[in-house]
Amino acid sequence: MKKMIQSIVVLTAAAVLLGTPVTASGQDKAKEKAAEKAKAKGGEKKAGGGGFTGKAVSVDKAAKTVKLSGEKGRTLTITGTTKIMKDGKPAKLEDLKDGDDVFGGYKTAADGKLEATTLTIGKPTPKKKDDKK
Repeated sequence: MKKMIQSIVVLTAAAVLLGTPVTASGQDKAKEKAAEKAKAKGGEKKAGGGGFTGKAVSVDKAAKTVKLSGEKGRTLTITGTTKIMKDGKPAKLEDLKDGDDVFGGYKTAADGKLEATTLTIGKPTPKKKDDKK
């Protein structure tokens, strides 16, 4: 009886030890497949974007760029699809002057440059407490 118990303990321990690497190996393969898929999609990098608020430090109308104030000092490119507004009305890049307050949105182009999708000349209207939900 004692040998039978020892055999069961030894077989159970062997099964646990042999089963553990198989599980870990399966997990590693899943991680590797996910990494390969991400690497394969590397050429299809999603364009990031966001919003901005600040002052137009310099406006280059010839190059169609606007350098913003702040730590990041981002430079936005104005494209043919950029929607420019001032006082609630459509505007042009020529309406923007150095030092004007601006806000809007941008997207990151394939070449890494920031392209303004919207640019509003003036300060953003403050949100009311009731607007936050």
